[in-house]
Amino acid sequence: MGTREKLVEHLWQTVINPLRDPRWMDNVIANCRRAPDEGFAAAGPAIERVLAAGVSPGDLCLITQLTAYEAVFGTLYALGDPGVDDNDVFGLHDDMLTSPSAAFGMAT
Repeated sequence: MGTREKLVEHLWQTVINPLRDPRWMDNVIANCRRAPDEGFAAAGPAIERVLAAGVSPGDLCLITQLTAYEAVFGTLYALGDPGVDDNDVFGLHDDMLTSPSAAFGMAT
């Protein structure tokens, strides 16, 4: 088990900061083309439309990085309030796409 500081640093380095590099967009677009029926497959064409509309890759990276920060912050906050019974948080990531609320991400 790591420290709080190591967890926060890990989240910055593996979830938030990689979104500074616009190559993530190419990866998402390619993955969505390969698997058009998977969750969030509509994100690839959406990115293409945003870029075609003239939004700079740097601006899209900044917006996406902010969104990732907000998601991480909100998740960490929720782990403390309201929390999870008996701190049963291991494997929660496996529950994300099976949640009834996940259907919004599947829209095309």
